Amino acid sequence: MMRALRYGLMATVLLAVPALAQQQQGGTNPPTAAAPGQSAGQAPARAPAQPDVNNVSPEALAAAQEMMRAINATAVAEQTMAQVSQQITAALAQNSGKPVGEVSAIVEDVLMPEFRRRIPEMMDFTARLWASQMSPAELRELSAFYRTPLGQRLNEVAPTVATQSALFGMRWGQDVGRSALAKHREELRARGLKI
Repeated sequence: MMRALRYGLMATVLLAVPALAQQQQGGTNPPTAAAPGQSAGQAPARAPAQPDVNNVSPEALAAAQEMMRAINATAVAEQTMAQVSQQITAALAQNSGKPVGEVSAIVEDVLMPEFRRRIPEMMDFTARLWASQMSPAELRELSAFYRTPLGQRLNEVAPTVATQSALFGMRWGQDVGRSALAKHREELRARGLKI
């Protein structure tokens, strides 16, 4: 059940916060000693910098909120909530042995109101995230684009593309991971990894 819930929440974030896919900006890490199995001079992997969503200008925030209205972000979030509901329902029905229809009614009555009630929280974070990543002028330009026929068409297809890309990415990652582990099992063991 938790796996389905985690995936549902991940899909929500993917659909509502496309800015997360943007590259991070900023400086470089100072040189550090090489980690085991890492050659000297090779840069260590680093976690992406967390954007400061609480320190955005009112102008940037207003422009981000307008852009989110242009992309109809609340409707996308609600559409995603329906997908989350289906995933939670399927997991609970399987775990409890109850009919899907009965579980669906319970999920809709008990759990989904919590998700819907907190959509404004997600919208506020998303607007602040956009405002922390783009200038007010850029956000206004995006708003104008999303109001064009092409921008509206992009709005129509983006949820399907995002959802299907996420599903494919999960399957692809599992397939490549299994294949690579099977192919290189002995080499990984020879290098000290327990597999």
